[in-house]
Amino acid sequence: MIPNPIIYNDTTITTGLIVCCLVALAAVMIPKAVRHRKQVKQNESEKTVQDEEPEVQMVVVPSKEISLEKSMADYKRQFIANTKEPRNGKAVGIRKKYHTRISQIVEYIGDDEVSIFSYLDNVLKHHFETYHDEISEHYKNIDDDYLIPRR
Repeated sequence: MIPNPIIYNDTTITTGLIVCCLVALAAVMIPKAVRHRKQVKQNESEKTVQDEEPEVQMVVVPSKEISLEKSMADYKRQFIANTKEPRNGKAVGIRKKYHTRISQIVEYIGDDEVSIFSYLDNVLKHHFETYHDEISEHYKNIDDDYLIPRR
């Protein structure tokens, strides 16, 4: 009789069982990991498409009655002016592309003394004055102290 070259002891059997379990586990887990990775990539590509907003371009359409120069002068008077309000508000984050655009508007149209704070303060003031009635309509059941008063 030929002696068996493999010596069967507890260590050999334990090692064999561990290797078999790892192979079986890998056979089950690798396809799941591949499917998960594909799903993550698909979700990321969908998310980037949803996050991208179309670039909004500012277009000035001169009317027949008002010249472009007068229109620009009105815009400067209303928005590109230092605010008299103190800076005692809170910091708010805005998108980088809007910050860049506002910086350019203030730099190229405005004076050196006009800040982004002043520009945004003027734009928000105009917005709340323009849409005060619409905003109030939505919140008519709320105490008036919560609404911005019309100036």
